[in-house]
Amino acid sequence: MQVAHAFPPYVGGLSHVVANVSRQLVRLGHEVEVVTLDPSGKLPEREEVEGVFVRRFRGFAPWNAYFVPSRRAYGYLRSVEADVVHAHNVGAVLVPACGLALRGRRGRLGFVLSPHHHAAGSMWHTRMFWWPYGPVAGSVVRSADKVHCVSEYEAQLVRKDFNVEPVVVPNGVSEDVFRYRWSPPSGGLVLTYAGRLERFKRVDRLIEAASTLRSRGHSVIVRVIGEGPDLGRLTGVAVRRGVSVEHHPFLVRGEYLDLVSRSSCFVNLSRFEAYSIVTAEAVAMGVPAVVALPWGRTFEGYSKTVSVNGESVDEVAEAVEKTAFMNVDGAGAVPGWSEVVDRLVQEVYAPTLSAPVEGIS
Repeated sequence: MQVAHAFPPYVGGLSHVVANVSRQLVRLGHEVEVVTLDPSGKLPEREEVEGVFVRRFRGFAPWNAYFVPSRRAYGYLRSVEADVVHAHNVGAVLVPACGLALRGRRGRLGFVLSPHHHAAGSMWHTRMFWWPYGPVAGSVVRSADKVHCVSEYEAQLVRKDFNVEPVVVPNGVSEDVFRYRWSPPSGGLVLTYAGRLERFKRVDRLIEAASTLRSRGHSVIVRVIGEGPDLGRLTGVAVRRGVSVEHHPFLVRGEYLDLVSRSSCFVNLSRFEAYSIVTAEAVAMGVPAVVALPWGRTFEGYSKTVSVNGESVDEVAEAVEKTAFMNVDGAGAVPGWSEVVDRLVQEVYAPTLSAPVEGIS
C-alpha cells in the first residue's frame, strides 16, 4: 500500500513518483493500493488505474499545504491489510496520521517511510508550523521499519534532523524519456523551466537572468511549462524586464518531453527540493541544466550540469552561457523506474517483512 497526499490527475513530483512506483510494482506481479487525498472532492473515490487500485478520501489542504486527512481516511488506515505500507512526504499530516493508525500492528506489516525531506518549509507559515510539528515528524520517521531517501543530500538532512540511517535509492525517470535526445534550437537561447509556479521555485530569477543575457547581446526566450499561483507575478516581472516568455500549461506527456528536449538548457532554481524529477528527465535526454544548491549536488556528476546558489542573477546568467553553448555529446545515466523499483523491493521493502512473501524474498 502506498500512502501519499497526491496522485494523478494531480500534477507534481510526488504524484509522479507514487504513480510510477505503483505501476512498476504491478508489472512485477504485486497487488498495489494507493490511499490518497482529494481536497476538491471532484475525483472518483475508488478507481483502478493501470492495475493500481486507488482509494481517495477528502482532506484539508489550505494553501496547497498541510494535507490533513479526514476522519474516514484515518479510520480506513487503521483497518488496512497489507504486507508493506509505504508512506510518502513527512511534511503532510497524512503521514503521522498513518503512523499512528498503524501503531501496534508493526509486527504484522512493514512500515516504510520516504520523508521527501528538505531543509525548510516553502512558505512562511509552513516554516512556523514546523516548530511544533517537527517533533511529531521526527517521531514517525524514527518509528518506521525502513526510511528511504531519494538522494544523498536528503539522506544527510534526515541523519541530522531525525538521527536515523536511511536507505538511499534515487528516483528514476519513465522509459518514454529515453526516446528523446537534446535537439537545441538555432538562432537564439530557449531557457526552459517546468513545474508548479510557486514563489519558492524562483522562476523570477530565471527571467531576470534572461534580461541580463539580452543585455549581453543574446536573443532569449524563457519557456515556462506549468501552472500555479505565482503566474501573475511572473508575467509582471517579464513585462518589466522586457523578456519574452513562452508559457504553456501542464501538457500531455509527449508534448512536454518534446519541448524540454528542444531547449538550449533547462533551469531549475527552486529553493526546496529533495529530488527534482523534471531535472532528471532533462539530464537523461542530454539537455544541459542549471540547478540550485544544495539539492542540485545530486546532479553534479553529469558533465552538462552546473550548480549555482541561485541568489545572484549574474551567476545564473553566466551558468546559462556556460551550459547552453556546451558541445558535449551524450546523456546522463539516470536510471529508469524499473531499475529503481527493483532496488526498492530488495533493499527497502523485503527487509521490513517478518516472513518472506511471494515475489519478495
